[in-house]
Amino acid sequence: MNATVAQHPEIKPRHMSMPFEQLETPYFFDNNALLSAFFAALSSTFPAGEGEFIDSVRLYREKVSSDKLKQEIRGFIGQEGHHSRQHERVNEILRDLGFDAVALDKDLGSYIKRHVHPRSDKFRLAMTVCMEHLTAIMAEHLLTYPETLDKLAEPVQDLLYWHAVEEIEHKSVAFDTFMSIEGDQKYLRWCQVYATLFFFHRIGWYTVKLLWWQKKMPSWREVKGFWRFMTGPKGMFTGVIKNYMDWFKKGFHPWDHENSELIERWKSEFYREEQDLAVQKAKARAAEKQAATA
Repeated sequence: MNATVAQHPEIKPRHMSMPFEQLETPYFFDNNALLSAFFAALSSTFPAGEGEFIDSVRLYREKVSSDKLKQEIRGFIGQEGHHSRQHERVNEILRDLGFDAVALDKDLGSYIKRHVHPRSDKFRLAMTVCMEHLTAIMAEHLLTYPETLDKLAEPVQDLLYWHAVEEIEHKSVAFDTFMSIEGDQKYLRWCQVYATLFFFHRIGWYTVKLLWWQKKMPSWREVKGFWRFMTGPKGMFTGVIKNYMDWFKKGFHPWDHENSELIERWKSEFYREEQDLAVQKAKARAAEKQAATA
């Protein structure tokens, strides 16, 4: 079945809440300042970045004719909105611990307002499509090799696994929205080069800034650990190259990477019921009902 008409997984926001207050140090990844700063830099970009993703898709929502795609857009907005809120929470904790991810989020938000909002609607949505591809292939890698996060603090692990599974679920929404209205895949291929350079520059710069503000020079052990994480046999960088390059194939669609089994893996291996706000509310209602009838 062609990926563009295949049955996608349901896009249903899960309202989760991780115990980020358990974090006691900014070096939450194997006591490695460089790895920790990298992931803090990633987290710092999500509130402003995902806010722009939502806004760029909303610009096209009324032009979409497919009821199915409109429903997927609603799910996309719900998921991305809740991701932003959870990353805002962890960013505040990291700021209090010495990694000011909140300041970086404000910096990115200011950049987007100055340099992205004045651009065309087509460019804004295309950038979202391209960034969604980057997050989707990183999400696939993390859920395929979850052991690479074994030394990451548990609340941040849970955040990334949950975020990853929902990135997979909605990975084609922005793409399908763009193609249904603009239909210009050549433009998307060009834009991916720009988006990739922007991503590496921004995350690299923010990683350096976090370490600079801490007056922390990574040790040789930390540099080697970071290098292994990125380029080892299950490295974050080396592990996504093939999926990244598939983007430039003529006629590529995000669901050409059929990985919905990873959603079920998360549900069976990584999902923590006590962090699901819907479950918490259901239990509270049941307890209230039981108390009322006692």
